[in-house]
Amino acid sequence: MSGLGPLTMRELKKWYRNPVFLITGLIQPFFWVALFGSAFDFTKLFGGFTPPGISVTSEVKLALDGAPNYITYIVGGVLTVTGLFTAMFAGTNIIFDRRLGPMGRFLSSPIRRSSIVLSKILSATFRILPQALILIVAALVIPNGLVFQNGFNVYDGLVIVAAVILVSFIFASIFSVIAIRMTNMNSIFGIVNLVNLPLMFVSYAMFAPGMMATWLANVAQYNPVSWSAQAMRTVIIYGNATTLSQWTQIGWWLGGLAILAVGLILFTAYMAEKEIRD
Repeated sequence: MSGLGPLTMRELKKWYRNPVFLITGLIQPFFWVALFGSAFDFTKLFGGFTPPGISVTSEVKLALDGAPNYITYIVGGVLTVTGLFTAMFAGTNIIFDRRLGPMGRFLSSPIRRSSIVLSKILSATFRILPQALILIVAALVIPNGLVFQNGFNVYDGLVIVAAVILVSFIFASIFSVIAIRMTNMNSIFGIVNLVNLPLMFVSYAMFAPGMMATWLANVAQYNPVSWSAQAMRTVIIYGNATTLSQWTQIGWWLGGLAILAVGLILFTAYMAEKEIRD
């Protein structure tokens, strides 16, 4: 796939050579977990909610699927949403390249058109990984934050990395396909703003299925955001105590994400070869 490596490096250089873009991208995860953890912490609605350091009530534990606090519960969801929102804007660089001139130079060089688009997807995924690490560190240090009550091992870490990468591939591919034939930046921003919040709230990223309306929970189970959030949430909450049945379920979630990611990447490559002309 000629040109993929250099084009990906070009995108990454645009990222880390822009101080404002780099710094805001790296500190954003802290605000995500701190603000989401405070704004959506429904455990305070329970009369038996107790301060940090004291065991929560049985009602809260049930609502949090066994997590010791709400931050621990939503870390997997916030990681997924961070990947979702960052990946959605991968397609905007296609429009920038078309409008500012680089696209013409790319098309006149001996590189595959699919490499132009796939480089945007890969660079967006690489940018998400340091954000994910910072988010986890932030969740660990904030008051009443992330607690690995059952330990955490390398396999748990691999699940988190795999889920973040796969969900990033999925949504970066979708929005790259949308952007391939667009020339108006406002159009892609409008689509992103239309679907990002529904994708987040019609999922298990922030709330357990039992806390949602029945129809909403039924729809959310088919959302890839739910699969990613649930896979990460399971290893974060249960860690070394994760059972065989839970690992099997994680395998199904990651398998579904992988099938979607591979299918969408292939479709994106096909559309790029077919549709990119100028």
